[in-house]
Amino acid sequence: MLRIEPIPAFQDNYIWCLREGSRAAVVDPGDATPVLQAIQNDELELGAIIITHHHWDHVAGVEELLQHFDVPVFG
Repeated sequence: MLRIEPIPAFQDNYIWCLREGSRAAVVDPGDATPVLQAIQNDELELGAIIITHHHWDHVAGVEELLQHFDVPVFG
């Protein structure tokens, strides 16, 4: 079953993690650090990054995540 879970980011924002088992996609990763922590803590396999629009607080973490994972970016 698909689960949608928030990853807190900045002071008032969330990065959304779409999870099914150990597979995951993240939506609007404005900060890579909390995403990397969630992936490590929950032993997830990142399969994709989804971007809804190009504001810095939605895309700033993409480059760093791509340094760690060879995944497609949609958006």
